[in-house]
Amino acid sequence: MPSFTIIPKPSFLLNETSFFTLDQYKDGIALRSSTAPRLLFELKEPVLLAQGIMDDANQVHLAYIKESGELCYSIILTTGDQQTMTLGKLDIRSQRYDRLLLFPMGKVIHLFYASSHNSLPDVWRITHLFWNGQTWKSAQLGEVVHPRYPLYQVLMDSNSNLHALMMTFSGSRSILLTSVFNGSFYLWSKRQEVLSIPREVIDMTGILSTQDQGHLFWAAKQPGSDAIEIGHGILDKMNGFRSSWRIESAPANNLEGPWQGIGALQSRGVINLLVHCNQAILMQAHGSDWKPVRALSGSFSPLQIAQKSEGITTYTHWLSQQDQQLPLYADLLGLPISPASPTIAPPIAPPIDPLSGPTNDYSNSQQPRSAQDIPSDNSPEIDDLKSCLSKLQETASPLPSNLENWGEKINSLPEMLDILKKLRVQNEQTLDVLQDLETKICDIQTQKEVASKKGFWQRWLT
Repeated sequence: MPSFTIIPKPSFLLNETSFFTLDQYKDGIALRSSTAPRLLFELKEPVLLAQGIMDDANQVHLAYIKESGELCYSIILTTGDQQTMTLGKLDIRSQRYDRLLLFPMGKVIHLFYASSHNSLPDVWRITHLFWNGQTWKSAQLGEVVHPRYPLYQVLMDSNSNLHALMMTFSGSRSILLTSVFNGSFYLWSKRQEVLSIPREVIDMTGILSTQDQGHLFWAAKQPGSDAIEIGHGILDKMNGFRSSWRIESAPANNLEGPWQGIGALQSRGVINLLVHCNQAILMQAHGSDWKPVRALSGSFSPLQIAQKSEGITTYTHWLSQQDQQLPLYADLLGLPISPASPTIAPPIAPPIDPLSGPTNDYSNSQQPRSAQDIPSDNSPEIDDLKSCLSKLQETASPLPSNLENWGEKINSLPEMLDILKKLRVQNEQTLDVLQDLETKICDIQTQKEVASKKGFWQRWLT
């Protein structure tokens, strides 16, 4: 029997066009597609850890540690066909394991996990397993100190170099250590100290932007109080060697506990930061500033997100509302969720001051219009509406007949709103059909490639 127990966390695996859900139960794991109700993959054996990621061909790669100690790797096609390999057996009696990450890249596979010995439960050792197309190799990336879970993240830049970010506590400060795996020579650099934070960091997450800019976020205890601050570090060019990590202004200060988690996702070119303490707060980057977008109180379930988008792989902690498996604030994140799926649309919470925490002060917010403030024909609001409709006329060709004489409908706003809603639904349905067609074409092409190479593993083994 294992010496540790991990609370199962469902995973949400997605790319630009589709997603899968990976459920972890007491007696196994199950993989489902967003486009098919049936199970694509099911393992009816107790599992301690499981993680998955989609690749460019919409295949799902899974890594999992069974309760027996076996470390396994599976590849599942959208048809449900799959191939599994056992990589070895781990010592689950005297060690506990956490935070599986995997990076499939053509014939190359990278797998990471952290482990700690029962005699030193606060010390986590980070292991890297690497398939180079011929054999498996392993490397130890060093150790980090944390009482609950290992604080490390792996980012992959545009040159296929891997950057391991490791946070450890030295008693008076927290230290960010980094090591880089060269994607051309298959070598790790020496671990280096790149940031010193005069706080006890209790949680962290990292993300890479589409411009190869590295972002690190951490939650730290403020000295002399129970308040929590959110820190932010940036490396301008992850694939360069001349830039250095620097600490930016804090996205938030004086947050009230208890602390529960932090996550970061990029969508539509915007970095979204989820901070979970006494509220689940979504913040977005606007230039060098961070703006709170929405906040909710209540009970949430932990959710792991593995995102492959625009060539960038991101693993992050997130949340879902109870009894729902879609990410919290999905309506604000621009994720590839079908309109038919039950999306989450939480109510807008009071505005939040990032420096002082939640507040009910509405003094700076826009007040509702009174009956005397209805826009006139020459008001800025009507001018903006006319400008927007002009852009619609330029982009929608041909323009629906019931919108052709839109200038005459300015005074009939309910009718215009109804027309625009119908137009949006039609466009969404067209987009869904195109995405479904793209997925099916990718599936057919992948099956042809697999058949010609006589098996899934031939893509890596030959």
